Amino acid sequence: MANRLADPAMARVPTFTADAAAAARDAPLPGLDVRLLWVPEGMPGSLFSAAEVLGCAAMLHRLRRPQAPPLLRWRVVSASGRAIAHPFMPAAARPGRLRGARSLLVVPGLAAEDAPHLGEIVARHPALLRLLLQHAAAGGFVAACFTGVVWPAAAGLLDGQRVGAPWAHQSWLARSYPRCDFSGTEPLARHGPVFLGVAPSLVPELMLRVLAELVDADLAATCAQVMLHQPGRQHMAPVLADRQWLVRTADSPVHRAMQWLRENLEHPYRLKDVAQAAAASERTLLRHFRAATGQTPLDHLHGLRIERAKLLLETTLHGLDAIAEACDYADTASMRRLFKRATGVAMSDWRERHTLRTRRPLWKVRRGGAKPR
Repeated sequence: MANRLADPAMARVPTFTADAAAAARDAPLPGLDVRLLWVPEGMPGSLFSAAEVLGCAAMLHRLRRPQAPPLLRWRVVSASGRAIAHPFMPAAARPGRLRGARSLLVVPGLAAEDAPHLGEIVARHPALLRLLLQHAAAGGFVAACFTGVVWPAAAGLLDGQRVGAPWAHQSWLARSYPRCDFSGTEPLARHGPVFLGVAPSLVPELMLRVLAELVDADLAATCAQVMLHQPGRQHMAPVLADRQWLVRTADSPVHRAMQWLRENLEHPYRLKDVAQAAAASERTLLRHFRAATGQTPLDHLHGLRIERAKLLLETTLHGLDAIAEACDYADTASMRRLFKRATGVAMSDWRERHTLRTRRPLWKVRRGGAKPR
């Protein structure tokens, strides 16, 4: 873990002991359902920065665990809590419902003219305060940065806490919400269910802190290496590239195996031949193939043959025996069973529904009396 904290930017991302990290790897990761709160007076850059961190984390999770379900869901909501469409938040960024996920409400900073203006904005949105209280009562978490601290303070979520706040607004916040101590000096901190950052530029680090504590510390650390400035790595990478250590990655055994299977559909399946083409042992290939695709090489080959059968059924007039032979199935009955298992319909029914050819008895008959050639 020491290397992970070599850069100052990483110092605020929590670390675990080796035992805790091992236990975290074995346990299923909790999901995080994020709502990005949109208000007219809010600073939209805060929400965009938060969404960028979430997108990076989701991408890295897919790379590390391609077969695992999504961890993160996010969408923009109004002060009433209802989801609203936004051109910068595409639908692809919002997977389906996450089971057992924790809930996070991201509150943007406010573009206030002065400190008293913060109070006017809060008074303008009573529904937002109700949303915060309901969210916290249901066990949800809140992330607020810069002047966004006013929302959890006004909702009473920071009562009795010593928190950091934007220096220019500390005096007014202390007078307006005397149950909270705003003299804290930490740039990032957590107070129960509330995560706080004192400046707009800290939104990425604030979201990384949230991910580290609520989802996965290792994922947050990897995301930080990508999204935060890393002076040491920035100087190291050109040297490694110049010395040919950072070069194009060779094709994986799985890719080579898939390519070989695609080019040898007509040949009998032998795992030994596939492993030799993939430059891997049979055992290693099976393990990597299952990890990458969730299938065995033979399952993948059957899928390729089914796709070839579909194409022949749709575009030719060959009989089923000939199509089975073209897909390297000596037994047509076996081909029929595999096809129905994969598609849910018989081969003849597939042709009936999807054919792109006229039936043989009608071939050239409906062309205005054209003579066959």
